[in-house]
Amino acid sequence: MDVPLVFTLHGGSRRHGVTGMTMVATLLATAALAGGAGATMEVSVKAALLFNFAKFAEWPALPSGGPIVVCIVGDDGIAAALVATVRGQQISGHAIEVRRFQESAMWRVCQLLFIADAETRPSAGGLDGIRMLPVLTVSDARGFSQGGGITEIYVEGGRVRFAINVDALGRSGLHLSSRVLGLAKVVRDGQIR
Repeated sequence: MDVPLVFTLHGGSRRHGVTGMTMVATLLATAALAGGAGATMEVSVKAALLFNFAKFAEWPALPSGGPIVVCIVGDDGIAAALVATVRGQQISGHAIEVRRFQESAMWRVCQLLFIADAETRPSAGGLDGIRMLPVLTVSDARGFSQGGGITEIYVEGGRVRFAINVDALGRSGLHLSSRVLGLAKVVRDGQIR
């Protein structure tokens, strides 16, 4: 069931991509949480969301023709699912590279950085070092967006949703499509969700 849905996520215009992102996330997350597919489906949904966040982000200093580097910390399952999701894909002429960096000193080369829930506390110092850089930070850790991270993926009512901290986004110098912001729960630094 997830292969055709994820496939529709890749095709079409940006408008269809956002609609597809919402539909796929909702359908896959509902199936994953209600059925027995569990973690595998949730991992696929998170990988699809990461790909779509990259599709609708603009990095101010991304070199023409350079890759979009997506870094994964602490979740090899999401890294593998993302590699499968982005295989053969490009975003506005940019190849997508998925890397696994535990060392926070390497995070400066990332355009998108996903940090798994279990790694957020040990990674706090590294996150402080990139808050003012154009790195789209994403985590599935509860409270990540209120704590200064940009995007938090969470489950609510059996559905995968996401929150975006507009203060952190502004500090980073990144731009996200207003369509994505319209789908997100918008939070600010320190705001309790």
